[in-house]
Amino acid sequence: MGRSADIGAATGIAGGARPMRILLVDDHPGHQRVVQLILETQGAEVITVNNGAEAVAAFDAGDFDLVLMDMQMPVMDGLSATRAIRAQEQAAPERGRTPVVMLSANAMARHREEALEAGADLHLPKPITAATLLAGIAAVLGG
Repeated sequence: MGRSADIGAATGIAGGARPMRILLVDDHPGHQRVVQLILETQGAEVITVNNGAEAVAAFDAGDFDLVLMDMQMPVMDGLSATRAIRAQEQAAPERGRTPVVMLSANAMARHREEALEAGADLHLPKPITAATLLAGIAAVLGG
């Protein structure tokens, strides 16, 4: 078993009663595909949208175990979308709190702080690798 498989098992993506449902929010098709490939090999169900406005609508309509949010996108950026998702959760506390991992090429300390202030649980710098993505997911899920 490779390192990715070990981390994937620790995140709870594989196994369990149903696949983990992950909302992937990114406007770049190449980034989308890389993350999809990593997560699909772990048995996750990945729902992909292209901007923050689509993310807020999908989150409202769906039931997700995790949100992977790009920071910079057209229409609505990841910070605004994360704030809107947190507001939805406050309005419907029975839904619980869904972990949000901010993915961004902006890796300076102030960018990490902005992500956390907006309600993200973790900030992961791009480019994303399988190991960093799966380790980040394990960290926010307590694995």
